Amino acid sequence: MDRRDFIRKSSMATAGLTLGSLSMASGTFSKNETVQLGVIGTGARGGGIIRLLNSIPQFKTVACCDILPFRLDSAMENADQKAKAYTDYRRLLDDPNVDAVLIATPLSMHYEMAVAAAQAGKHVYCEKTMTYQMSEADRLVEQVEANGKVFLVGHQYRYHPLYFRVADLIRSGKIGDIANVYIQWNRNGDWRRPVPKPKYERMINWRMYTEYSGGLTAELHSHQIDFVNWVLGTHPEKAVGFGGINYWKDGRETFDNVNSMFSYPNGMKVNCISLTSNAHEGYQMIFRGSKGTIEMGIDEGWIYFEPLNKKEKGMVDGVSGATLNRAKEDKYAIRFEHKTEGWGGTHYAFQEFYECIRDNREPVSNVRTGATTAKCVRMAIDAMRENKAVDWPG
Repeated sequence: MDRRDFIRKSSMATAGLTLGSLSMASGTFSKNETVQLGVIGTGARGGGIIRLLNSIPQFKTVACCDILPFRLDSAMENADQKAKAYTDYRRLLDDPNVDAVLIATPLSMHYEMAVAAAQAGKHVYCEKTMTYQMSEADRLVEQVEANGKVFLVGHQYRYHPLYFRVADLIRSGKIGDIANVYIQWNRNGDWRRPVPKPKYERMINWRMYTEYSGGLTAELHSHQIDFVNWVLGTHPEKAVGFGGINYWKDGRETFDNVNSMFSYPNGMKVNCISLTSNAHEGYQMIFRGSKGTIEMGIDEGWIYFEPLNKKEKGMVDGVSGATLNRAKEDKYAIRFEHKTEGWGGTHYAFQEFYECIRDNREPVSNVRTGATTAKCVRMAIDAMRENKAVDWPG
């Protein structure tokens, strides 16, 4: 998706897509010219998206599936009045009224459900990380490409106007050659969700257990790693890292702190840190280039430029030979515009999902880019769990 296409798409969001004005390919859409969506997994993410889609008329949630009855009941309250409830996702996939599915289940279930959805002829929006195992990523690519349906992976930073603007600045050379990217996503809390009965512990707090989850790297850093890969058009060659369960001694299996590093082909390094016992400066992405630095929050960004005279040396905080202080640098807010008031990355991603189905084209965040990020995530997880350097596969 180039800049011109992004602007076109954003303009469409501003104008609003009116139902009934679209030219539908035969058999692509339901008769009412909306995408009729089935949601598999109605927990915090799936249930939240159902509510979000109520403000996007191009989607109608016509089916929901979950094995937890209280979550399914809650989802049905926010779905279409005629929506059907399922406890077996395969029955939802058999429903002829379902055009597309959202897969918002634990990570370990993504592969099986995504393959089944593709084989059932459904368009798929699969939450990140796309797959848990590297081999699953390659097999899913083959399956999706064989079935020819739209497959979008929920790395929504690729659609957020701020992140698109930053990608444009970096690719245009505004901050020069990138030497390092620093990724941080810190929180202060146990990351647990309330459990009404002990038997639901592993189903609700699946992120705590290695059978189902890659922990902080898969659930948080995957977004940021995917963005780095997208901006630079490449992927890392090697990963190293450390993790541990050092603060929350509550029976969890996934780490409560992670610190990993990726090495890219041009020598650039990407450092990733996530804590659950300290939230100072919470979320950050920092791109350090030869001409300047870009700092990003979730919905705001700044650019700093390096001093023009790089050879000017002096004393900085008693350190001789350091480049003179950053007060000589200029700091600017990165300007971007939300084309639709109140929208975030997920809104824009679902707009893309809709348009790709309508126009029969591939999303920016697709099964192949999703596979690349899934492999990167798994490299870091294996490096930390096995205490070794992990190379890019194959």
